[in-house]
Amino acid sequence: MKAAWQRLSLREQRLLLAMGVFLLAVVAFSLIWQPTRQRLETMERQHQQQLAVSAQLQRAQPRSTPLVVPHQSLSLRVSESATAAGLEIHQMDTDNDLLRLTLSGDAKALLQWLDRTERDGVALQSLTLEKRDAVLEARVVLR
Repeated sequence: MKAAWQRLSLREQRLLLAMGVFLLAVVAFSLIWQPTRQRLETMERQHQQQLAVSAQLQRAQPRSTPLVVPHQSLSLRVSESATAAGLEIHQMDTDNDLLRLTLSGDAKALLQWLDRTERDGVALQSLTLEKRDAVLEARVVLR
């Protein structure tokens, strides 16, 4: 190989070196620079999308909360609101100021009910969610 290189004229050696440098630059561009640039553009798009979602969340108005009847017991309020939300109550136990509850229903309806219940001033002490077939089951301790 070295002998073949030395048989080439100086002009041919320089042309081959220049072609090698050019090929190396093309390979570096296509294997390193271009994929890195594409990843950067993808990350910038994702960042812009997250900024847009963040701005929407900040503009969102809090939902109006219905007036809570102060003389109603917690169990009655929870039972009525869960039924109104289309949830099925499986078990409800009261212990002093705690209400243990097992209920199930559509995931979206259940999560919205939990959110509404907290916004109504009921403290959520513990929550366990479990998917069962097509419904979401929740075991909740409220105060």
